[in-house]
Amino acid sequence: MPDSIDLGRYSTFVPPDPFEDHVGPFYFKIDGEAGRAGSVHCVLPTLPRHGNYVGGVHGGAILTFADYALCLVAGRAADGGTNTSFAMTVSIAVEFLDAGRIGRPLEATGEPLQVTGRLAFARGTLTQEGRTIALWSGVVRHVARAKAMARKEAAEATPATLEAAPQSVPAGFEQLTTASVYSRHIGPSFARRETDGATLIQPTLPHMCNSGGVLHGGYMMSFADSAVTRAAGLVTGMAPTTVAFAAEFLAAGDLSAPVTTRVEVPRHGKSLAFLRGVLEQNGRKLLSYSATIKLRARR
Repeated sequence: MPDSIDLGRYSTFVPPDPFEDHVGPFYFKIDGEAGRAGSVHCVLPTLPRHGNYVGGVHGGAILTFADYALCLVAGRAADGGTNTSFAMTVSIAVEFLDAGRIGRPLEATGEPLQVTGRLAFARGTLTQEGRTIALWSGVVRHVARAKAMARKEAAEATPATLEAAPQSVPAGFEQLTTASVYSRHIGPSFARRETDGATLIQPTLPHMCNSGGVLHGGYMMSFADSAVTRAAGLVTGMAPTTVAFAAEFLAAGDLSAPVTTRVEVPRHGKSLAFLRGVLEQNGRKLLSYSATIKLRARR
């Protein structure tokens, strides 16, 4: 860890968050007024489990960290830094400007833009050793933490939503044995080639949930990012890298069934591909997303 970052001065999210604990840990600290630009500083020490197929930081890990920063920056602006509100992402957009390297921490800061009675808006930057890795912007819905925790306690009365049920994968899907380190760390996934893209499916596991007991937004985006790169590679035969990703969160998922996404590639050229998809569970739409993928010849 660089001398400028003393993790002893940082905090982790309370209550514990299963997905962030599984792929993190993530850290934050607040200096001064929570609603001021730059007052929230987030850190993700990068480890081998964050790696993509070429050894850099996986796009899903960067999306998860951007989502974490958005919720901290916007959520703390909404509650004045008191940790009395729970921020849930409504939408997020991330532009990837450079590759992250394993072994050095990612850092994130942001600027709250506006807080209303139910929503908070923010934007920010992810850096590594002074290099700008990504830009992010998004909207969260903020609710009282006590209210959010009451919902979790009510959900615990229906164990099927919080405990992984037996889940099967339909015939015609093949397990992705060549997935990246980060994707394998999250869990096994399965794919089927389509004429204009691909369909992917992933059984849900307890570590994919957030502190509220539902599927974590970072998990859903990680699966979607893996899906778009897989679909782009299958359709074009080239090596894909995500350069832009945008998502809208439509509903909460649980552990009752696998999640499935159908990725379409409506257009691609020699250097770029444009993709879109919807992540579903039991026929219910959870996440709508789109991505721009950079293509290069496979080595």
